[in-house]
Amino acid sequence: MNTASEMNDLKKRKSDRRISRTRRGLQEALFALILEKGYESITIEEITTRADLGRTTFYLHYHDKEDLLMQSLSDQVDGLVNRLAQFPLAGTDQSRGPVSDDEVTPLIVLVFQYVAQNRVFYNVLLRGEGTYSAMHRLRQLLTEAIDRVIQHFTQRSDHALKPLVPLEVFINSLAGAWIGLMTWWLEEDLPYTPEQMAVMYQRMFMRSTLETLGIIPS
Repeated sequence: MNTASEMNDLKKRKSDRRISRTRRGLQEALFALILEKGYESITIEEITTRADLGRTTFYLHYHDKEDLLMQSLSDQVDGLVNRLAQFPLAGTDQSRGPVSDDEVTPLIVLVFQYVAQNRVFYNVLLRGEGTYSAMHRLRQLLTEAIDRVIQHFTQRSDHALKPLVPLEVFINSLAGAWIGLMTWWLEEDLPYTPEQMAVMYQRMFMRSTLETLGIIPS
């Protein structure tokens, strides 16, 4: 027989799954409508109709369509960061130091795969749809994510960071380069696979990144 605690846990899991499905449906409806007609002209009614949900349900989760867009952005970046946290810092193997240019670090492949899998969302955002605040928030979240990955790496390894420039300068530069490259890749309809992009990205940026952080000698 299930205990009261087990029953409560089961109800909570079902509720969480229902909430996740509802939020995902609203997010997907928003993205589809943005691609069809642009962000500014979309109404809440159009979003709920596309998602086959009521307006009351929408307002249980979001204040307005910008809140929906911003929380969608946070969910996407959090999902990527949580997956990145499973790996050491790109370009290194904690057991034997920096990898060679011919090896592809799983973390870098994962980033490109994640963007490809969620290309509708990133297409919407990186091509300039939505609001300035959403794009600004993406850059802010990205810099926070890069900082978290670096801090996570230093906590799990024996490498001490000795950056050649202030860390905030490096992090913002890396975030800007990432946004530029991803925008081009999506605008060109993914002319290279995530694996190919990972190889090229590593050859272009990883050694200079590790040198700038002071992980390997310049």
